[in-house]
Amino acid sequence: MQKCRTNPHEPRPTTALCTPPEYMSDAAKEAWNYAVANSPPGLLSALDGAVLERWANCSGLYREALAKINRAGVSGMIIKTPSGILRRSPLMDVIRELAMEMKVYETEMGFTPAARSRISAPSDAPRDNDPWADIAG
Repeated sequence: MQKCRTNPHEPRPTTALCTPPEYMSDAAKEAWNYAVANSPPGLLSALDGAVLERWANCSGLYREALAKINRAGVSGMIIKTPSGILRRSPLMDVIRELAMEMKVYETEMGFTPAARSRISAPSDAPRDNDPWADIAG
């Protein structure tokens, strides 16, 4: 990140994320817990809960839809219409849409390698009194 674009006064939420909302499906809760457990320290806070909730719900639905296709094998990717025409299963469209939506949330939360490379985690040590900060970066 370019030094001129950093905000030294950026608010830093301090409240950590806790358990997922009770009304979420088991698959969504599993995704939530995985994200919280595997995110870099300080990346997610309680303020990010709504975005994480949307991602986890999409992830849970994605996994359920994909599991249904996987159980049926290649034949699950194709359906026969009432007129006898073979078509792609609507579940394939659902899977694609969920993956696209998840990617938006993943980028916002730094869950992809490219998104993480753009994140600069603030250090805990104050740099206001460091005379070398401007020179050493």
